[in-house]
Amino acid sequence: MSVNVEEIMSGIRAEIQEKGYSSDMLSFADVPADADAGIYVERFDADMLRGNVQYISEHHRVDPYRPLAGNPVAVFFKKVLRKFMSFYVEPYAAEQSSLNANIAQAEQQVELYIRESRMHSTKELLDKVEALELQQKNTKIAMEQMQAQIAALQAKLNGEDAR
Repeated sequence: MSVNVEEIMSGIRAEIQEKGYSSDMLSFADVPADADAGIYVERFDADMLRGNVQYISEHHRVDPYRPLAGNPVAVFFKKVLRKFMSFYVEPYAAEQSSLNANIAQAEQQVELYIRESRMHSTKELLDKVEALELQQKNTKIAMEQMQAQIAALQAKLNGEDAR
C-alpha cells in the first residue's frame, strides 16, 4: 500500500476549483494559532506572565497515549493503529515534550529576570530618592546660612548708613 501524493494533491486542487476558492482568501498565516489564547495585551502584566509560566510548566509533556473512549470495536482498532504508529509518533512526542520543557524553563528564567530587574530598578530609584533628599536638606541648610549672612550684612550695612 503506497501513498500517491500527486493523486491526493490533484484531488485537493479539484475540490478547490469545485468550491470556488481563490488564492486571495485566508491563508494559514491569517488564522490565529489558538482562538482561546487570543487575549492580547499592550502592557506587561506580571500576574498573566506568572499564570502562563505556570500553565506551560504543568502542561509541557505531550502524551501520545490519551485514554480512548467510545464504541469498543472502534477502541480496539484505535489501539491496534496506535501500536502500529507508535514507532513513528513516540519520537516526535518525546522531542516536542523536550522542546516544551525547555521553553517552560526559559519562560521561568524570563520571569525571574523581570522580577530581579524590577527589584534592582526599585532599589536604584530608592537610592536616588534618598540622595536627592539629602542633597535637598544640605541645600536648605546652606540657603538658611546664606540668608543669615545676608541679614547680618544688611544689618551691618544699615548700621554704617546710620552713621
